[in-house]
Amino acid sequence: MADALALQPLERIVTEHEGWLAARVLGYAKSCGYTRYTSTLEEAWRISIAGLSASLIHALRAKEPIPELSPDYDSVADPVTLFGIEEARRHRMRGVTLGMFLGLMKYYRRSYQDLVRGSGLDEKTRESGRLFIDCFFDRVEIGFTTEWSSVSDPQRLAELEEANRSITNEKNRLLTLFESIPSPVMLLGADGRPVLMNHAAVELFAGPTTPGTHYYRESGSPGLEVAAPRWSRLKRFLKGKAREARFEESIDTAAGRRYFLVTVQRMLDVSEKFCGTTIILSDFTGRKLAEDELQHLVEEMEDRIRSRTAELLDANTRLLEEIEERRRSERFFHATIDSLTAPVAILNGEGDIVTVNRAWRKFADENGGLHPNHFIGYNYLGLCDNVKGDDAVTASAVARGIRELMAGRIDEFHLDYPCHSPDEQRWFQVRVTRLENGSRGRVAVVHENISEVKKAQEEILSLNRSLEERIRHRTQQLECSNRELEGFCYAVSHDLRSHLARLEGLGRGLLEDCFAGLDNQARHYAERICRISMDLRRAIDSLLDLSRLARCELANVTVDLSGVAERVAEELHRLQPLRRVSFSLEPGVIVRGDPQLLETVMRHLMGNAWKFTSRREDAEIAFGSTMLHGMKTCFVRDNGVGFDMRYADILFQPFQRLHGPAEFDGAGIGLATVQRIIQRHGGRIWAEGESGKGAVFFFVFPD
Repeated sequence: MADALALQPLERIVTEHEGWLAARVLGYAKSCGYTRYTSTLEEAWRISIAGLSASLIHALRAKEPIPELSPDYDSVADPVTLFGIEEARRHRMRGVTLGMFLGLMKYYRRSYQDLVRGSGLDEKTRESGRLFIDCFFDRVEIGFTTEWSSVSDPQRLAELEEANRSITNEKNRLLTLFESIPSPVMLLGADGRPVLMNHAAVELFAGPTTPGTHYYRESGSPGLEVAAPRWSRLKRFLKGKAREARFEESIDTAAGRRYFLVTVQRMLDVSEKFCGTTIILSDFTGRKLAEDELQHLVEEMEDRIRSRTAELLDANTRLLEEIEERRRSERFFHATIDSLTAPVAILNGEGDIVTVNRAWRKFADENGGLHPNHFIGYNYLGLCDNVKGDDAVTASAVARGIRELMAGRIDEFHLDYPCHSPDEQRWFQVRVTRLENGSRGRVAVVHENISEVKKAQEEILSLNRSLEERIRHRTQQLECSNRELEGFCYAVSHDLRSHLARLEGLGRGLLEDCFAGLDNQARHYAERICRISMDLRRAIDSLLDLSRLARCELANVTVDLSGVAERVAEELHRLQPLRRVSFSLEPGVIVRGDPQLLETVMRHLMGNAWKFTSRREDAEIAFGSTMLHGMKTCFVRDNGVGFDMRYADILFQPFQRLHGPAEFDGAGIGLATVQRIIQRHGGRIWAEGESGKGAVFFFVFPD
């Protein structure tokens, strides 16, 4: 049996999870049908768990050793067994059978074992807790069965008779209370039919009777069939899930039709199962009749008043509303067009100017328009037709567009035209639109100053021409730089690598051909020459691969990153099958890009996660996606050695390593390659981490 020190966490876990244990036991009881015989109230189960946990914690805190269940086991001296004896006495008086109790104890035991199993404790502590709980429940059940077997049949019969007498007395008290209620009360069964009425209800529906006599009739209470309620609101209540309701109802009684306030409430047994409905009737017939008479008189008087004043009020109201609506519409219309910065003129169906806004009047005053009424009342089409000189073509086009719009052949007309003044170059756009909502063919003519827009367009064209020239020049520079880079790569790949290969060959020749003649120091130098040559060749190969990433053409296809992650995880497991690593891979992460390069990204990131979690027994590696700043962002997360965020900027620099080669192998070029690939796709990558707590690499691609 485990010692007390190993069981200390068990007390804390049991104390903190009282509610969880109650829900767990109730779940087992429901799934196995035990709630047909007992309560489903969670509070009742919580109280039961509280008592059981208190006894278990008391046993945990006891300084005496846990007794072994041997043939010499002294149950009388064991407080846990005494707890089981007391529980047996209490449950037996409530009618619980031995089989029912032992069956429930099975689910209590299983719930406590489930709690220990999912507690997150180490394996040794979990095993100690499991053994202690099994021993505890064995002792409780021994106490229960010992007490149960000690009761003789005559004693058990006497207990049942005493319980029956108590139930009969309680029933009589309840019937006396039920009969003394002055309001009519009916009890409906689960099927909605009356099963019991008090004396007031019997007299209401069956006439005068002697109180209590209907309980001794063979046919039951008189008037049950007469009083069977058929009220639509009661039917809706019975079909619903509300606990109670109130409504008014007119009911046929032995004294005629009367009005009642009906209060209905569901009856639930100890296990919260629906077993019937209580109906209480409150008679308000006198008040109802008086209210109806008063309401009739009030309605008659109101009808007379309305009939005398309705026509005058209606006519007056319509007139005032029409006047006010016209005023509001006019004010709103003028306020709306006056708030516009562009000059606006409103034309009627014949082309006459009916009103202009403040900007129109200001423009006319500033540009020599000396007409006292700013041309209101003049025909705008006629003014356009009479324009002479350089502006005649523009004016004619505007008049033609307005006539086309008024005729319904077009929905909108607009035209850009120059309107230069002596001191500046100006451009305007005229827009003509039809006014809707009962405007009787009116149109709005808007002249908007677009000089700044025109200037901006000219500047954009000029900038585009300059930008195209700069792009051509820059392209030539890049092409030249690429040719130089290709030449450098050729030299590195053919000349420098060949020299390194010869140097490595010379070192191996020394080791293989002259090994016997070399002392230890010379052998060490030869091995270092070979190893450094190999490392330098791998570094050159990595640099060449990195440089090729900037020149290779990218494919743009759909890539299933989740599928790539699954393949990489399988390969890593095959390479090191003895490692225990938990992979969490989100399915359905789809991006667009070059499939070969994106697979390289996943191999480097997941390979790094695999490498830097090698010292953890509970290694975890996750791949998935999330929304950051409104963009779908992929990530690779691990719980490995992590890194200090102060050095996050050098993670993606070639040959920069935060861990020495003695700790973890590698050339220091992997993350630089990953960054180059993602940048070539137009994306971004960054990392977050903490020393000793793992790292996460985020990368995002443009939409």
